[in-house]
Amino acid sequence: MKKLGSSILVLCLNENVGSGLSKGLADFLGLHFANAKQIVEYDLFDSDEMIKKCGMAYFKKREKSSLKGLSNFEDSVIFLNYDLFVNNQSLFKKISPKIYIKLPKRKLDKQKDVVSVLAYEERDKLLEEKADLSVEVSGENKSALNKIIKELKTKL
Repeated sequence: MKKLGSSILVLCLNENVGSGLSKGLADFLGLHFANAKQIVEYDLFDSDEMIKKCGMAYFKKREKSSLKGLSNFEDSVIFLNYDLFVNNQSLFKKISPKIYIKLPKRKLDKQKDVVSVLAYEERDKLLEEKADLSVEVSGENKSALNKIIKELKTKL
């Protein structure tokens, strides 16, 4: 496989599927794995209290700072959920490839992914446009990971 760059960014409308497949891809490629949401939550461990005492503007500033550090990770597969990606796209411009793991709307969790279900077409279109590679899968399983690896090898 040709050199990919310092990191790979993975996007998905379902947190669990995207994070799980990103971890599997990182393990396969021998790279580090980072889930952006978990890193932000760790860095800003008491976000509710921070917002209450310091305000939303301060919280967003700290969140952006945490994501900026993440955007400089090397030799990593970074999973970013839709909201963090859309609100911080400029921080992740230099990371390539960007892989969109596309799930059919019916495969999204109706309770956990409620906003993504309601705005599926709009969110799907945006991620398709922003990604270097889109891979449609039916869920988090070995065949989905194999499909991502195969597409990554042939298209990039």
